[in-house]
Amino acid sequence: MQNDHAGNSFLAALQFADSFFPSGMYAHSHGLESMVARGWVQNAADLQQYLHNLLTWSILPCDGVALLNSHRAAQNGDLATLTDIDWHLHAMKLPQELRLASCHAGRRILDETAPLLSGDTGSSVCADFRQLTLNHETPATSAVALGVATCAFGIPPEHALLMYSHSFAVGVLGAAQRLLPLTHSEVQRILHSIQDPVARSAADLRARDWPEMTSLTPQADIASMLHEHDDVRMFAS
Repeated sequence: MQNDHAGNSFLAALQFADSFFPSGMYAHSHGLESMVARGWVQNAADLQQYLHNLLTWSILPCDGVALLNSHRAAQNGDLATLTDIDWHLHAMKLPQELRLASCHAGRRILDETAPLLSGDTGSSVCADFRQLTLNHETPATSAVALGVATCAFGIPPEHALLMYSHSFAVGVLGAAQRLLPLTHSEVQRILHSIQDPVARSAADLRARDWPEMTSLTPQADIASMLHEHDDVRMFAS
């Protein structure tokens, strides 16, 4: 039975991480479109550095910490802490486009997983949190929503964080293939290059409490703010 549970949670993680899952995150470039338009990212080397910076200085220490703590709060049935984490993460996202993108994805995650869950404790917490979002009592950022949903599906928190980081990286790289002259091999090499630093950072974040979330990517934030006013845009952010 333990092996069956591990297999089910692994398959659930694959389902969440796949671009086939309709979270809407793959319609966003996470600031990359603006970076390319202004010549701040021009080639594969620039892209690798940009993605590495986003993961190291924002996604992992901010969204990642929120996800891990949300998973823990959902396991404890602590809706009050979940909403606190959610609002805190929402406030940490300075560009409006990134806040909207995160909340759109979070709500889609909750909506899509609701009919997939059976009536156990995890599904109850997931349903209650979703209702709070419908009542506009919490914003449903993507990392928090995913923490709640992965808890309900029995996906371990560390695996959920790695899955989230992988999905984010694939989203940025998928956008890059539309914005830059890149080969598939270059994109795969970049994706492979972030695996070790992501795994190490994820391991270091396990003990970090949610008020310790940090984010410091000023150039990416400025690019996202400028993107709101660009006349021609391929991506929503």
